[in-house]
Amino acid sequence: MIRPDDAATLAKGVQEMYAEAETLLLQRIANALAAGSDAPEWVEQKLLNIHFLQRQMDKILADLGAGVPGAVEKAIGFAYNRGIATAGAELTSVGLINGAFNAVQPTGAVTALVAETMRFIEPAQFQIRRAAMDIYQQVITQVTAQTTLGTATRREASRLALTRFAKQGITGFRDTAGRRWNMASYAEMAVRSSTASAMLQGHTDRIQELGVDTVIVSNAPEECAICRPFEGKVLSLSGRTMGRLSDGKTVYASLAKAKGDGLYHNNCRHSHSIYLPGITKARTDTADPEGNALRAKQRAYERRIRELKRETAIAESYGDAEARVAKGKLRAKQQEFTAWREANDRKNLSYRTNLTAR
Repeated sequence: MIRPDDAATLAKGVQEMYAEAETLLLQRIANALAAGSDAPEWVEQKLLNIHFLQRQMDKILADLGAGVPGAVEKAIGFAYNRGIATAGAELTSVGLINGAFNAVQPTGAVTALVAETMRFIEPAQFQIRRAAMDIYQQVITQVTAQTTLGTATRREASRLALTRFAKQGITGFRDTAGRRWNMASYAEMAVRSSTASAMLQGHTDRIQELGVDTVIVSNAPEECAICRPFEGKVLSLSGRTMGRLSDGKTVYASLAKAKGDGLYHNNCRHSHSIYLPGITKARTDTADPEGNALRAKQRAYERRIRELKRETAIAESYGDAEARVAKGKLRAKQQEFTAWREANDRKNLSYRTNLTAR
Protein backbone atom coordinates (compact mmCIF):
# COMPACT_ATOMS: atom_id res chain seq x y z
CA MET A 1 0.00 0.00 0.00
CA ILE A 2 1.14 3.54 -0.68
CA ARG A 3 2.41 5.05 2.56
CA PRO A 4 0.77 8.28 3.70
CA ASP A 5 4.07 10.12 4.14
CA ASP A 6 5.50 9.20 0.73
CA ALA A 7 4.10 12.37 -0.84
CA ALA A 8 5.66 14.56 1.85
CA THR A 9 9.04 12.90 1.34
CA LEU A 10 8.90 13.49 -2.40
CA ALA A 11 7.86 17.12 -1.93
CA LYS A 12 10.61 17.97 0.55
CA GLY A 13 13.17 18.92 -2.11
CA VAL A 14 10.94 21.66 -3.50
CA GLN A 15 9.96 22.78 0.00
CA GLU A 16 13.63 23.13 0.96
CA MET A 17 14.36 25.19 -2.17
CA TYR A 18 11.64 27.67 -1.20
CA ALA A 19 12.67 27.70 2.47
CA GLU A 20 16.25 28.51 1.52
CA ALA A 21 15.14 31.30 -0.84
CA GLU A 22 12.88 32.72 1.89
CA THR A 23 15.74 32.80 4.38
CA LEU A 24 18.07 34.45 1.85
CA LEU A 25 15.47 37.12 1.08
CA LEU A 26 15.00 37.94 4.77
CA GLN A 27 18.77 38.08 5.25
CA ARG A 28 19.15 40.51 2.35
CA ILE A 29 16.45 42.73 3.86
CA ALA A 30 18.15 42.56 7.27
CA ASN A 31 21.54 43.44 5.79
CA ALA A 32 20.06 46.40 3.92
CA LEU A 33 18.28 47.73 7.02
CA ALA A 34 21.20 47.20 9.42
CA ALA A 35 23.69 49.11 7.24
CA GLY A 36 24.23 52.71 8.33
CA SER A 37 21.61 52.55 11.07
CA ASP A 38 23.18 55.56 12.87
CA ALA A 39 23.21 57.83 9.81
CA PRO A 40 20.89 60.85 10.10
CA GLU A 41 19.66 60.30 6.54
CA TRP A 42 18.90 56.60 7.18
CA VAL A 43 15.38 56.69 5.74
CA GLU A 44 16.51 58.40 2.55
CA GLN A 45 19.35 55.89 2.14
CA LYS A 46 17.02 52.94 2.61
CA LEU A 47 14.60 54.26 0.00
CA LEU A 48 17.42 54.95 -2.44
CA ASN A 49 18.70 51.39 -1.94
CA ILE A 50 15.39 49.82 -3.00
CA HIS A 51 16.53 49.20 -6.57
CA PHE A 52 19.75 47.52 -5.40
CA LEU A 53 17.77 45.32 -3.01
CA GLN A 54 15.33 44.45 -5.79
CA ARG A 55 18.19 43.26 -7.98
CA GLN A 56 19.44 41.02 -5.17
CA MET A 57 15.96 39.60 -4.70
CA ASP A 58 15.50 39.06 -8.43
CA LYS A 59 18.72 37.01 -8.52
CA ILE A 60 17.50 34.79 -5.67
CA LEU A 61 14.09 34.33 -7.32
CA ALA A 62 15.66 33.67 -10.75
CA ASP A 63 17.77 30.87 -9.25
CA LEU A 64 14.66 29.49 -7.56
CA GLY A 65 12.63 29.68 -10.77
CA ALA A 66 15.34 27.89 -12.73
CA GLY A 67 15.47 24.94 -10.35
CA VAL A 68 11.83 24.39 -9.45
CA PRO A 69 10.34 23.05 -12.75
CA GLY A 70 12.83 20.19 -12.99
CA ALA A 71 12.39 19.33 -9.32
CA VAL A 72 8.59 19.27 -9.68
CA GLU A 73 8.71 17.08 -12.80
CA LYS A 74 11.13 14.67 -11.15
CA ALA A 75 9.03 14.38 -7.97
CA ILE A 76 5.77 13.75 -9.84
CA GLY A 77 7.36 11.28 -12.27
CA PHE A 78 8.94 9.38 -9.40
CA ALA A 79 5.62 9.37 -7.55
CA TYR A 80 3.80 7.91 -10.55
CA ASN A 81 6.35 5.10 -10.85
CA ARG A 82 6.10 4.42 -7.14
CA GLY A 83 2.36 4.01 -7.53
CA ILE A 84 2.92 1.50 -10.35
CA ALA A 85 5.44 -0.43 -8.27
CA THR A 86 3.07 -0.55 -5.29
CA ALA A 87 0.28 -1.85 -7.48
CA GLY A 88 2.61 -4.47 -8.91
CA ALA A 89 3.50 -5.71 -5.43
CA GLU A 90 -0.20 -5.92 -4.48
CA LEU A 91 -1.13 -7.76 -7.68
CA THR A 92 1.74 -10.20 -7.21
CA SER A 93 0.77 -10.90 -3.60
CA VAL A 94 -2.71 -12.06 -4.66
CA GLY A 95 -1.44 -14.05 -7.64
CA LEU A 96 -2.84 -11.87 -10.44
CA ILE A 97 0.64 -11.41 -11.91
CA ASN A 98 3.94 -13.16 -11.32
CA GLY A 99 6.06 -10.09 -10.72
CA ALA A 100 7.25 -9.75 -14.31
CA PHE A 101 5.23 -7.15 -16.18
CA ASN A 102 5.69 -4.38 -18.67
CA ALA A 103 5.99 -0.84 -17.40
CA VAL A 104 2.90 1.29 -17.71
CA GLN A 105 3.45 4.38 -19.83
CA PRO A 106 2.70 7.65 -18.02
CA THR A 107 -0.74 8.95 -18.86
CA GLY A 108 -1.75 12.41 -19.94
CA ALA A 109 -2.91 12.91 -16.36
CA VAL A 110 0.72 12.91 -15.19
CA THR A 111 1.73 15.58 -17.69
CA ALA A 112 -1.33 17.54 -16.64
CA LEU A 113 -0.33 17.25 -12.97
CA VAL A 114 3.09 18.73 -13.70
CA ALA A 115 1.56 21.58 -15.69
CA GLU A 116 -1.13 22.20 -13.06
CA THR A 117 1.44 22.30 -10.26
CA MET A 118 3.59 24.81 -12.13
CA ARG A 119 0.54 26.97 -12.88
CA PHE A 120 -0.16 26.92 -9.17
CA ILE A 121 3.30 27.95 -7.95
CA GLU A 122 4.80 29.99 -10.82
CA PRO A 123 2.61 33.07 -10.16
CA ALA A 124 3.94 32.96 -6.61
CA GLN A 125 7.29 34.28 -7.90
CA PHE A 126 5.79 37.73 -8.39
CA GLN A 127 3.92 37.51 -5.09
CA ILE A 128 7.13 36.61 -3.26
CA ARG A 129 8.95 39.63 -4.66
CA ARG A 130 6.09 41.97 -3.86
CA ALA A 131 5.65 40.53 -0.33
CA ALA A 132 9.39 40.84 0.38
CA MET A 133 9.47 44.47 -0.75
CA ASP A 134 6.37 45.15 1.34
CA ILE A 135 8.23 43.83 4.39
CA TYR A 136 11.18 46.13 3.67
CA GLN A 137 8.99 49.20 3.31
CA GLN A 138 6.81 48.32 6.32
CA VAL A 139 9.89 47.99 8.52
CA ILE A 140 11.13 51.42 7.38
CA THR A 141 7.75 52.91 8.26
CA GLN A 142 7.64 51.22 11.67
CA VAL A 143 11.23 52.21 12.48
CA THR A 144 10.54 55.82 11.56
CA ALA A 145 7.50 55.92 13.85
CA GLN A 146 9.31 54.34 16.81
CA THR A 147 12.43 56.50 16.53
CA THR A 148 10.30 59.63 16.22
CA LEU A 149 8.59 58.69 19.49
CA GLY A 150 11.96 57.87 21.04
CA THR A 151 10.91 54.35 22.08
CA ALA A 152 13.81 52.58 20.33
CA THR A 153 16.91 53.16 18.24
CA ARG A 154 16.72 52.46 14.52
CA ARG A 155 18.82 49.35 14.97
CA GLU A 156 16.61 47.98 17.74
CA ALA A 157 13.39 48.90 15.98
CA SER A 158 14.36 47.38 12.61
CA ARG A 159 15.60 44.14 14.21
CA LEU A 160 12.46 43.73 16.30
CA ALA A 161 10.19 44.50 13.34
CA LEU A 162 12.00 42.00 11.12
CA THR A 163 11.88 39.38 13.87
CA ARG A 164 8.10 39.70 13.91
CA PHE A 165 8.04 39.06 10.16
CA ALA A 166 10.37 36.08 10.62
CA LYS A 167 7.73 34.39 12.77
CA GLN A 168 5.39 34.07 9.81
CA GLY A 169 7.91 34.09 6.98
CA ILE A 170 7.21 35.74 3.65
CA THR A 171 3.47 35.38 3.25
CA GLY A 172 0.89 36.70 0.84
CA PHE A 173 -0.29 33.38 -0.55
CA ARG A 174 -3.89 32.31 -0.07
CA ASP A 175 -5.49 28.96 -0.88
CA THR A 176 -9.05 28.48 -2.10
CA ALA A 177 -10.26 28.47 1.52
CA GLY A 178 -8.70 31.89 2.10
CA ARG A 179 -5.96 30.62 4.42
CA ARG A 180 -2.61 32.43 4.35
CA TRP A 181 0.61 30.50 3.70
CA ASN A 182 4.25 31.41 3.74
CA MET A 183 6.17 30.67 0.54
CA ALA A 184 7.83 27.40 1.62
CA SER A 185 4.66 25.88 3.07
CA TYR A 186 2.68 26.98 0.02
CA ALA A 187 5.08 25.25 -2.38
CA GLU A 188 5.20 22.11 -0.24
CA MET A 189 1.41 21.92 -0.12
CA ALA A 190 1.17 22.19 -3.92
CA VAL A 191 3.84 19.59 -4.69
CA ARG A 192 2.78 17.23 -1.91
CA SER A 193 -0.78 17.16 -3.26
CA SER A 194 0.46 16.57 -6.80
CA THR A 195 2.84 13.76 -5.87
CA ALA A 196 0.09 12.07 -3.86
CA SER A 197 -2.22 12.31 -6.89
CA ALA A 198 0.52 10.95 -9.16
CA MET A 199 1.12 7.93 -6.91
CA LEU A 200 -2.57 7.15 -6.83
CA GLN A 201 -2.81 7.63 -10.59
CA GLY A 202 0.06 5.22 -11.23
CA HIS A 203 -1.54 2.67 -8.92
CA THR A 204 -4.94 3.12 -10.59
CA ASP A 205 -3.56 2.85 -14.13
CA ARG A 206 -1.75 -0.38 -13.30
CA ILE A 207 -4.63 -2.24 -11.64
CA GLN A 208 -7.22 -1.07 -14.18
CA GLU A 209 -4.97 -2.47 -16.90
CA LEU A 210 -5.72 -5.91 -15.42
CA GLY A 211 -9.43 -5.28 -14.98
CA VAL A 212 -9.50 -4.56 -11.24
CA ASP A 213 -12.10 -1.88 -10.51
CA THR A 214 -12.48 -1.90 -6.72
CA VAL A 215 -10.11 -0.46 -4.13
CA ILE A 216 -10.26 -0.03 -0.37
CA VAL A 217 -9.31 3.20 1.38
CA SER A 218 -6.40 2.91 3.77
CA ASN A 219 -6.30 3.33 7.49
CA ALA A 220 -4.05 6.37 7.87
CA PRO A 221 -2.66 6.72 11.37
CA GLU A 222 -3.33 10.20 12.77
CA GLU A 223 -6.14 10.76 10.28
CA CYS A 224 -8.03 14.03 10.00
CA ALA A 225 -11.77 14.35 10.61
CA ILE A 226 -12.49 15.00 6.92
CA CYS A 227 -11.28 11.60 5.74
CA ARG A 228 -12.05 9.49 8.77
CA PRO A 229 -15.47 8.39 7.35
CA PHE A 230 -13.79 6.91 4.26
CA GLU A 231 -11.39 4.57 6.06
CA GLY A 232 -11.99 0.94 5.18
CA LYS A 233 -14.58 1.82 2.53
CA VAL A 234 -14.62 0.11 -0.87
CA LEU A 235 -14.66 2.43 -3.89
CA SER A 236 -15.18 1.81 -7.59
CA LEU A 237 -12.50 3.35 -9.79
CA SER A 238 -14.75 3.63 -12.82
CA GLY A 239 -18.05 4.08 -11.02
CA ARG A 240 -19.50 1.04 -12.80
CA THR A 241 -19.13 -1.45 -9.93
CA MET A 242 -21.76 -0.51 -7.37
CA GLY A 243 -23.94 -2.20 -4.77
CA ARG A 244 -23.21 -5.34 -2.75
CA LEU A 245 -20.20 -7.48 -3.70
CA SER A 246 -19.98 -11.28 -3.58
CA ASP A 247 -18.50 -11.25 -0.07
CA GLY A 248 -21.28 -9.04 1.29
CA LYS A 249 -19.18 -5.85 1.31
CA THR A 250 -20.93 -2.83 -0.22
CA VAL A 251 -19.25 -0.42 -2.59
CA TYR A 252 -19.40 2.90 -0.78
CA ALA A 253 -19.09 5.22 -3.80
CA SER A 254 -17.12 5.88 -6.95
CA LEU A 255 -13.62 7.26 -6.54
CA ALA A 256 -14.74 10.49 -8.21
CA LYS A 257 -17.64 10.88 -5.77
CA ALA A 258 -15.43 10.22 -2.74
CA LYS A 259 -12.91 12.79 -3.91
CA GLY A 260 -15.72 15.26 -4.42
CA ASP A 261 -16.76 14.68 -0.81
CA GLY A 262 -13.28 15.50 0.51
CA LEU A 263 -11.16 12.35 0.21
CA TYR A 264 -7.58 13.11 -0.92
CA HIS A 265 -7.80 16.79 -0.06
CA ASN A 266 -4.57 18.81 0.16
CA ASN A 267 -2.13 17.11 2.54
CA CYS A 268 -4.44 14.10 2.92
CA ARG A 269 -2.60 11.10 4.37
CA HIS A 270 -4.84 8.41 2.89
CA SER A 271 -4.37 6.13 -0.08
CA HIS A 272 -6.05 3.01 -1.42
CA SER A 273 -5.14 -0.53 -2.40
CA ILE A 274 -6.81 -3.21 -4.48
CA TYR A 275 -9.94 -4.82 -3.09
CA LEU A 276 -10.78 -8.34 -4.21
CA PRO A 277 -14.02 -9.78 -2.73
CA GLY A 278 -13.33 -12.76 -0.50
CA ILE A 279 -9.56 -12.15 -0.54
CA THR A 280 -8.93 -8.68 0.84
CA LYS A 281 -9.45 -8.32 4.58
CA ALA A 282 -10.91 -4.96 5.59
CA ARG A 283 -9.62 -3.39 8.79
CA THR A 284 -11.97 -2.18 11.50
CA ASP A 285 -11.58 0.05 14.56
CA THR A 286 -9.21 2.41 12.76
CA ALA A 287 -9.89 5.67 14.59
CA ASP A 288 -6.78 7.42 15.92
CA PRO A 289 -7.78 10.80 17.40
CA GLU A 290 -4.84 10.78 19.83
CA GLY A 291 -2.41 10.31 16.93
CA ASN A 292 -3.93 13.22 15.05
CA ALA A 293 -3.44 15.44 18.10
CA LEU A 294 0.20 14.34 18.40
CA ARG A 295 0.82 15.06 14.71
CA ALA A 296 -0.66 18.54 15.12
CA LYS A 297 1.58 19.14 18.13
CA GLN A 298 4.65 18.00 16.22
CA ARG A 299 3.86 20.29 13.28
CA ALA A 300 3.51 23.19 15.73
CA TYR A 301 6.97 22.45 17.13
CA GLU A 302 8.39 22.23 13.61
CA ARG A 303 6.84 25.55 12.60
CA ARG A 304 8.27 27.23 15.69
CA ILE A 305 11.76 25.89 15.02
CA ARG A 306 11.61 27.19 11.43
CA GLU A 307 10.55 30.57 12.82
CA LEU A 308 13.49 30.62 15.23
CA LYS A 309 15.90 29.65 12.46
CA ARG A 310 14.66 32.60 10.39
CA GLU A 311 15.00 34.86 13.44
CA THR A 312 18.58 33.66 13.91
CA ALA A 313 19.42 34.35 10.27
CA ILE A 314 18.12 37.91 10.69
CA ALA A 315 19.87 38.45 14.05
CA GLU A 316 23.23 37.59 12.48
CA SER A 317 22.95 40.77 10.39
CA TYR A 318 22.76 42.86 13.59
CA GLY A 319 25.84 41.58 15.38
CA ASP A 320 27.22 38.83 17.59
CA ALA A 321 25.22 39.71 20.70
CA GLU A 322 21.87 39.51 18.92
CA ALA A 323 22.92 36.29 17.17
CA ARG A 324 23.89 34.64 20.47
CA VAL A 325 20.50 35.41 22.01
CA ALA A 326 18.66 34.07 18.94
CA LYS A 327 20.78 30.92 18.81
CA GLY A 328 20.12 30.32 22.50
CA LYS A 329 16.35 30.47 21.96
CA LEU A 330 16.68 28.10 19.01
CA ARG A 331 18.75 25.56 20.95
CA ALA A 332 16.32 25.62 23.87
CA LYS A 333 13.35 24.96 21.60
CA GLN A 334 15.20 22.19 19.74
CA GLN A 335 16.04 20.50 23.06
CA GLU A 336 12.43 20.81 24.19
CA PHE A 337 11.25 19.29 20.89
CA THR A 338 13.73 16.41 21.17
CA ALA A 339 12.52 15.60 24.67
CA TRP A 340 8.88 15.72 23.54
CA ARG A 341 9.60 13.42 20.56
CA GLU A 342 11.36 10.88 22.74
CA ALA A 343 8.57 10.96 25.31
CA ASN A 344 5.94 10.39 22.62
CA ASP A 345 7.94 8.02 20.35
CA ARG A 346 7.84 10.40 17.37
CA LYS A 347 10.15 10.33 14.35
CA ASN A 348 12.60 13.15 13.76
CA LEU A 349 11.56 14.43 10.31
CA SER A 350 14.45 16.86 9.98
CA TYR A 351 13.52 18.03 6.49
CA ARG A 352 10.48 19.77 8.00
CA THR A 353 12.72 22.15 9.93
CA ASN A 354 15.52 22.46 7.38
CA LEU A 355 15.93 25.88 5.72
CA THR A 356 18.70 24.85 3.32
CA ALA A 357 18.19 22.98 0.06
CA ARG A 358 20.36 19.89 -0.21
